Amino acid sequence: MIEGEKEEHGIIFSLLNPPVPLGGNIISLDIYIDDLPVQRKSIFVSTSEMVINAAILSGTRPIPFKPYQSARFLVIMNGGLDNNKKRHKIVIMSRLEGFEEITVPFTFTDYLSGHEKERIVIPPDILSHTEPNASNGETIFKNFTTPLILSGKKAYVVCSSNGSLSANWTWMGVRYDNGGLYVPPARAFGRIIVEVSMNDGVRKRLPNFVVSSKHEHGVLYTVHDLAGLRVKRRLTVPFENKGFIMAIELELLGGVGSKNGLTKLAASAENTRSGKKCNIVRLHFMIDGNITSYGLAAISQNIAAKFNRKDNCLQISSAAIAKKEKLVEYFGTIGIAPRSVKPASLLTDSFDNDLELAYDIEIEEGKSVQIALVGTGSFSTADDCLAEFRFMRDNYDLLLRSTQDVFRQFAASTLSLRLSSDEKKKSSSAIKLVRAYEKARTAMQYLKGEYEGLGEGICAGLPRFPNYWARDTGWSLRGYLSIGDFHFARSVIDNFLGHQAKKATKGAVVGELPMIISGKAFLHTTTYGSADSTFLFPWAIREYVLSTGDIRYLQKRWDSIIRLVECGILKDIDGDGLVDHGFTGTAEKLPILDSTWMDHIDRRKSANDVQALFYESLVVGSELAEIVGDTYNKTRWSTRAKELQSTIDREYWNNKEEGGGFYYDTIRKDGSKDPSIRPNALVLLLTGAVKAKSQADAVLERIESEDMTTSWGVRTLSSRDPKYHPALYHDGAVWPLVTGWAALSEIKFGRREQAFYYINSMAERILTENGMFAETYRGDRPEPFNSCILQAWSVGMFVYALCEMMLGMKVNMLKNEIRFEPQLDESLSVENSVPMVFEHIMNAANSRGRFQIEVDSYHRKISVILKGWQGRRPEFLCDTSSYGINVSSS
Repeated sequence: MIEGEKEEHGIIFSLLNPPVPLGGNIISLDIYIDDLPVQRKSIFVSTSEMVINAAILSGTRPIPFKPYQSARFLVIMNGGLDNNKKRHKIVIMSRLEGFEEITVPFTFTDYLSGHEKERIVIPPDILSHTEPNASNGETIFKNFTTPLILSGKKAYVVCSSNGSLSANWTWMGVRYDNGGLYVPPARAFGRIIVEVSMNDGVRKRLPNFVVSSKHEHGVLYTVHDLAGLRVKRRLTVPFENKGFIMAIELELLGGVGSKNGLTKLAASAENTRSGKKCNIVRLHFMIDGNITSYGLAAISQNIAAKFNRKDNCLQISSAAIAKKEKLVEYFGTIGIAPRSVKPASLLTDSFDNDLELAYDIEIEEGKSVQIALVGTGSFSTADDCLAEFRFMRDNYDLLLRSTQDVFRQFAASTLSLRLSSDEKKKSSSAIKLVRAYEKARTAMQYLKGEYEGLGEGICAGLPRFPNYWARDTGWSLRGYLSIGDFHFARSVIDNFLGHQAKKATKGAVVGELPMIISGKAFLHTTTYGSADSTFLFPWAIREYVLSTGDIRYLQKRWDSIIRLVECGILKDIDGDGLVDHGFTGTAEKLPILDSTWMDHIDRRKSANDVQALFYESLVVGSELAEIVGDTYNKTRWSTRAKELQSTIDREYWNNKEEGGGFYYDTIRKDGSKDPSIRPNALVLLLTGAVKAKSQADAVLERIESEDMTTSWGVRTLSSRDPKYHPALYHDGAVWPLVTGWAALSEIKFGRREQAFYYINSMAERILTENGMFAETYRGDRPEPFNSCILQAWSVGMFVYALCEMMLGMKVNMLKNEIRFEPQLDESLSVENSVPMVFEHIMNAANSRGRFQIEVDSYHRKISVILKGWQGRRPEFLCDTSSYGINVSSS
């Protein structure tokens, strides 16, 4: 079925090898079924690299096939196959690049699977990974190699959308497999791939036979069809456990094959039970047993592997070499449930630590059998790791359900977004934003950590940065607070305040928060010296207090908040009114040139974004001082903020820059000023340090220029700059963080169309990556580069910017009022477009309940419905004069 068009009949099949000798670039492809040609526009091909329609193949747009590379083919056929004919002939005619006059025929025989018809949805743009409309149970024909992170609070896995714990990812220009189980600070197991062999003895990799994939509520569901054997997988990381569960259901489909069949499934089986035929299926689990400290950032260690016959599990350990070299010891345990199933074969002594567990599973025709692969990791003791394994193995089905419940509860307790029910009036742009928002919200749950010795926090990025960076946390908290995840946000803030510097040291001033909270054996140690991180937290505290009305928390933490704001004054070393910076901490395992967020380049001594965040902390601190009645600091900080704003206007504005001017990026130690065009100037806008609209417009128009803005986000440096390179971390790469800054700045200054452009570009990346959002992308193409698969401030800034655009909700429960200021672009306000519907929960001291907000951008009205409200009813106001507002109760 083509999205938006009539329903068609067709077939889908897989090949283990490419339809050409060895491989090469195919520039044209034809298929004949039972000697009849198929139109090229009806042929769709999916490899591990891409999905393409045969009609658009050409010398400039080939499809590459590597040696031994499998592929899936979907063919649309009027009337479908002849059901009375079991044996069919398929011929594939491929033309290779470099051999234009040679066509290679490839012929094979296939058999009808015998299972029920299913619906396949083909996206309108087959190269797009954005999800089309598909009902429950329908398969979307797409590429299933997208890397994914599934995570709990104590562990996470890197996998692919095909269900394997295997995912190729580029790091420092090299592409390799990052898959496996991570239990910080180690990767306990590397790549894990499942193969199946049956009566023909041929081992078939499950990823090559995936027909559907669904990722929701913390679980990845995949379905695989192998000529009469259907395999369903559920993969998850329980929220409170240090391991993963891969539940596998095997079903032998009835009425499949014959005595001449390729696999001879039912006909060759000699085992019977109750008169029904059975078959033996062997599952092979191929496991990379290399324990790697801190993911893949350090070297792998030699391991010892032994099979525990009592618990039927494989135990690995780095203990021997760790003890000898006084390193941290790592442990891993892996096996299957039920416990009674013993392996048919076992490999533990390979040179490169490749392990294999194989199990024979007997299946009765027409019935299904379920097992589960369970893996755990630890850096405490082997006994602890084994105890965790036993618990997860014996309770895997319960843990699967409880994981779904955790994610459903998170979704129900935070700000939800949907479109009203009229499908015909839903715009594709609105559908894209809603889907991206829901996936990003799930990703935010994945990024919650509670690791041993680190406490509770937001992982900066997975798989490489599971520890807590204050800067990443500060920006990401804007997303968590915007969706109402207040309890978690407070715990995160408290964790950092617990590490606040109480006295001056070589690397920190009084009141400073650590650059990073880390632990034993992590790549980074707990380090101070960040230029800007501390200034991000007063804003987060203010939002928490206003949204919850928790003034007692503010009073309790007031001394710490004073130190947060005052630390900026202490960092004005030369007395020019500006924060000075230059890395002074200790980062032995990671070179840091400077202490701004652009830590790979030198921006000393006074970068503009650092001054902007210090300004914001002064303004916010003054507001909080008024709430607690601290008139002394209120006046002093307010005065200092006005002085700083004047200094920024005087010292940083470069009116010589083309297009009306721009802000200098930094003032150097010698007093010279850096005119580089970077997105850091946006922080001046979004913090309110810039009041003049003319200057704000000049900055935004310069950022919007093609040398700064791409279709996938904003570059870190103008492509016209001689220092620019598309693969440099801070001198050309595209960051979702700064794209979020751009969106928020456009919203702040009423530039709706461009704000929507940036938010829409972020949504496209999230959907393309199946709910993930990388840290950085190349500056010349939308390819993740030198970055994590899932980055906290990437998804956090998208969620925050989307909420600001669609709702602009400002909650002040101290005044008992909620204000709205939606900034929806005209493309979301077309005639008869359906309203956006939000559901939110308020849990303030004297006012609590659920309320629904319906934003009708076409008719310019906001409808608020209170549900089960207790206590004082807030006053709902709209700060956008063109919108009307109506409040009711249900």
